[in-house]
Amino acid sequence: MSPDILRQEIAALDRAEWTTWPHAYGSARDTPGHLTALLDDDHEAQRGAARHFSSAIVHQTSVWPASPDAFAWLVRVLRERPPPDDILEDCLGALAEAGEYLGDVPTGPAPELSREGRRWLRKFGKTPDDEHDILWERFLGAEVNQEVYDWVLARMAGLRPAVADLVTALSDRVPTACDAVRAAWSVR
Repeated sequence: MSPDILRQEIAALDRAEWTTWPHAYGSARDTPGHLTALLDDDHEAQRGAARHFSSAIVHQTSVWPASPDAFAWLVRVLRERPPPDDILEDCLGALAEAGEYLGDVPTGPAPELSREGRRWLRKFGKTPDDEHDILWERFLGAEVNQEVYDWVLARMAGLRPAVADLVTALSDRVPTACDAVRAAWSVR
């Protein structure tokens, strides 16, 4: 796939449901712009995109409802047009951090999310970012919290084959970063 086609697909993500779901700092509506920045040649914008993945998409080893989709797109972007090595290492560092959170979560299809879990995600999507903290506090006290958390982890674990392919493809460029991802995601 060419970078131009990938840019077009990323541009269409403004209609993707997952971009309305939370990451560490609000909704993931800003994530497609960071994906596009990685495809461009502006080094500072690429650095900002890498920081986005290591601070908002995974935050202190916590993953969020938007994390599986955001990382799936990051893997696609890195496979299509890897950025300069320093940026690539930062992006792989975010992937490694997210993988450490998976532990022994098995790879396989994620369970269906309940109606109540979907309701919370839709509620996040309709809530302004400056009100997410309040909604998040209520969500943490809800019974469905653990179900959504398990669902996110199962969806993250489902990325293992794509992550394994990515680090195999990039291991000649940034071997140390790829080794860290392999170890964190338990992939060869």
